[in-house]
Amino acid sequence: MPLFCVNMKEYVLVRLTSMSHDGRAVGRIENLSALNWSNQNIQCQNAQYNGMVVFVQNAIIGQTVMAELIENKKNFLSAKCAEIIEQSPFFSSGICPHQKECGGCAWQNIAYEKQIQEKENYIKNALKRLGKVQNFEKNFYPLLSPLSAAARQNETLFYRNKMEFAFALQNGKLALGLRKKNSHEPVEVTDCKLQNPHAMKILAVLRSQLQDFQYDFFRYAVLRVFQNNWTVELITYPFSKQHKNEEEQTILACYEALKGNIAGLVHSERKAGTDIAYGERIIREFGKTVLYEKLKISGREIDFKLGSSAFFQVNSAMAEVLYQVVYDFASAILPEKNAHIWDFYCGIGSIGLSLANLCVENTKTFSLEYVKGLSVDTPCYSYKKAFLLGVEVVEKAISLAEENAQLNQCIFAKFICSAGKNLQKFFKQYSLPNLLILDPPRSGIENEAISSILQYAPQFLILVSCNPTTLARDLAKLTQKYSIKAIQGVDLFPHTPHVETVVLLERN
Repeated sequence: MPLFCVNMKEYVLVRLTSMSHDGRAVGRIENLSALNWSNQNIQCQNAQYNGMVVFVQNAIIGQTVMAELIENKKNFLSAKCAEIIEQSPFFSSGICPHQKECGGCAWQNIAYEKQIQEKENYIKNALKRLGKVQNFEKNFYPLLSPLSAAARQNETLFYRNKMEFAFALQNGKLALGLRKKNSHEPVEVTDCKLQNPHAMKILAVLRSQLQDFQYDFFRYAVLRVFQNNWTVELITYPFSKQHKNEEEQTILACYEALKGNIAGLVHSERKAGTDIAYGERIIREFGKTVLYEKLKISGREIDFKLGSSAFFQVNSAMAEVLYQVVYDFASAILPEKNAHIWDFYCGIGSIGLSLANLCVENTKTFSLEYVKGLSVDTPCYSYKKAFLLGVEVVEKAISLAEENAQLNQCIFAKFICSAGKNLQKFFKQYSLPNLLILDPPRSGIENEAISSILQYAPQFLILVSCNPTTLARDLAKLTQKYSIKAIQGVDLFPHTPHVETVVLLERN
């Protein structure tokens, strides 16, 4: 059990030398003098904790701070900044008036150029220290950001196409905003810099409409914007027996009040108590709730139909950069116009369809039947025809992927609803692909899928990861049989600790 230091009021003076993945600053405690500490009645405990690593809330790299200890664990300390003794050379005044309370932009007080450097270091340190991956530095490319020449939008603000705002009853009134730091309580943001300012107008209308609503019914308002069309998804608890009529009328009133500001509204319910902004069942839709996005990859425009709850990268401009990296890696290793590509955790088919012109387009409706005679047991691991195969566990996403394939005239693409851990059955039933792409959730690739990859060993893999920690864990296993050929970080999330990473691997 960790030792909590709340009642002890212990302090340490520490120079902060890096940033952690959760937005805290990190330093190692030394024997520093606290001459500039304003409260001379408080002793710092540097000698007692000398050499220990400390993670400090509300601080940034480059600062020297007096930190109040919160928690003492076996290998590190947790603390919060009590006073800044020396300011950081990387300090930025911040972009948002809500920065002291809101947990949305943990890195906004760090100059953006330094954010980029820290994200590169985060990826490298995860691979070295957690994954024990060796000799990858020569294949590590500089991080791509909105300031890169490849980005269509030279902007680190107002980039999100989707944001999730939380409701909560506070003192008998309904509050709506973003979560406070280390809390479930919302801050009623009125000037958020992450999504187009029109989002603030929508929130203002909702607050006005719901100012007298006093029941524990509303959970989230999810705002989406694609190609200048806005939708709002109101996620609630199921209707109550006592107030059902009022709850129904309130949803309708919200839509009527918002009609001039949005294309459509979705009302969905979530029974589960887990704190996730995802509706389990759609109750009713108002107006036009189907959205479309268009990305340009390697000179080719791809159209995507998006459902009200479908996953899509939250930064469309940088999604183009991300998918272009995948395309460039793939085109460098695939046979020209003759590729067989598997896209696992494919979602609505965005990555696979971005690579579709690397496959041969068949003139007939696609079917897997023609490859049933081929398996990994056959002498030659080649297909009679090339094609794109996408696999995703969410049925709604698969339906959209099939529609998107038709939308882009990719009749040679096939999408199947199945879990990533079932990868082995595809290896058993069909011949190995030229390229296997995996874009898993933050939790990373399932152990069953990694075991299947190591057993059957397709020649090339591309991993797309939003979590360097689980990426490092997965690479630690895969590098038993694979060599890293290229690593590219892409910043889809300026002013936050999050980063995407693309890795190309080749079988040894």
